[in-house]
Amino acid sequence: MRCSNVPTSQAEAGTEQIRRFKELLTDHPQFRRSWIGSTISMLGSRTIGVTYPLLGYELTDSPAWIGWVMFASTVPALVAHIPAGAIIDWLGPRRVMFWSEVLRGVLIAGLCLLLLAGEMRVEYLVAIALVEGTLSAHSSVAETALIPTTVKPDDVERALAVHEGSVHSMVLTGRPLGGLLFGIAPIVSFGANAAMFFSAALILRRREPDITASVPRKERLLRQIGAGVVELWRDPFLRWATLVTAFINLMVQGLIMIFLAEAADDGLPAFLMGTILAVSGIGGVVGALIFPKRRDIWGQLGARAYKRSRGDWHIEWWRRRVPGPSTMRAHLWSCAVALLLPLVFLASSPVFAVSLLLIGLTGGLSNVTMRRALSQVPTDRVARVVGVSRLATHSAVAIGPLLASLLVQCAGSVYALAALAVPTVAAAVLMTFVPALRTALTSSGVEPESATPAPPAVALPPAAPQAASPPAAPHTATQPAAPRHTA
Repeated sequence: MRCSNVPTSQAEAGTEQIRRFKELLTDHPQFRRSWIGSTISMLGSRTIGVTYPLLGYELTDSPAWIGWVMFASTVPALVAHIPAGAIIDWLGPRRVMFWSEVLRGVLIAGLCLLLLAGEMRVEYLVAIALVEGTLSAHSSVAETALIPTTVKPDDVERALAVHEGSVHSMVLTGRPLGGLLFGIAPIVSFGANAAMFFSAALILRRREPDITASVPRKERLLRQIGAGVVELWRDPFLRWATLVTAFINLMVQGLIMIFLAEAADDGLPAFLMGTILAVSGIGGVVGALIFPKRRDIWGQLGARAYKRSRGDWHIEWWRRRVPGPSTMRAHLWSCAVALLLPLVFLASSPVFAVSLLLIGLTGGLSNVTMRRALSQVPTDRVARVVGVSRLATHSAVAIGPLLASLLVQCAGSVYALAALAVPTVAAAVLMTFVPALRTALTSSGVEPESATPAPPAVALPPAAPQAASPPAAPHTATQPAAPRHTA
């Protein structure tokens, strides 16, 4: 009887998830428009991230220009995110996102005209990528600040999970689509990009009031930026979560660089390279979708572990000393495992795919956690705090490939993987066993508050599944007037 109840309960849970998703779209038209617009914008960003370097190589036949074009499209993230946050708090996220998408469409349409006229040069491509990357940074920060304001406080968590799932879906879809369209003709791929950006702007054109556009215009920009830095640094969870995310991004980008170097040496087709890189999107979608049920999942796993560990002294020792669930710690440990797998199995392509899948799964969970925490920042300062956080995490994205390429050139792929894996394992151990650090990675408004599942919960009869469901109380932390999440 117990076994027969499991599929039924899982089917009911799936039906409930679908019903809530439909309610989210029907009950919140502002969220629906913002979600559709940002999803189209993300699809354009993912496809153009592939077509930029391909066009650079086609124009020059030089791999060096691939690096310059990629650098031009990503370096704005290092300098634009913080001022973008202040500008968005000043003008409002919807207005900034709308005009960013319009101008991105204009730029790429101009690129298409240059291709038609036969006047396209790599120098023009680098300049366009630089400006478009700056606009993309503004749009990215704006959508992060916009989504939580389009739903009721109790629905913020579910809205962020849906949006995060879209992010990873576009990674999964956009990269192969970009290569496919470019294979037809470069102008086809960039024409599709321009259409995507204009479509996103068209959907976002409706002007609901931007509730975050409340910063006094006479306040100086530098003072607004400084306020964002202070706001993030005062929050222990946001401070440490940003640092851990930046560290993980550094290591993951290094892993991707090593994979590409190994794949090129082995003669792996470009389509297979893109497919393996897109595997992380599958894990990200799953991670984002299970985020609202993470407390239930952790409770079930913890109850089973406790039931099996009775009488096993080393598991009991682990239970008493290891803290409760934390998606940020899970992401850090998964990154450590993902770096160790290619070392153990000699850096084969299927192993890299498994590593990226694992990173994507926990990355989807941790990204929603971060965005959930950022949504609790006061609305008049949220975009500035997002900008500061994005600066730290995206700087690591730019530095990681450069660091890994130097390691590969100097020591080879195996030693480069070891150089990335050892500090990652050390960081995971420290964040797990040092009390001050593990406490900092737990947010009362985001992470489950209980440490390990209480032993009495195991004794409950399995026929009462509602006992495992979390109370609705944690959602009260989404109220703007609620206390800030602290360790």
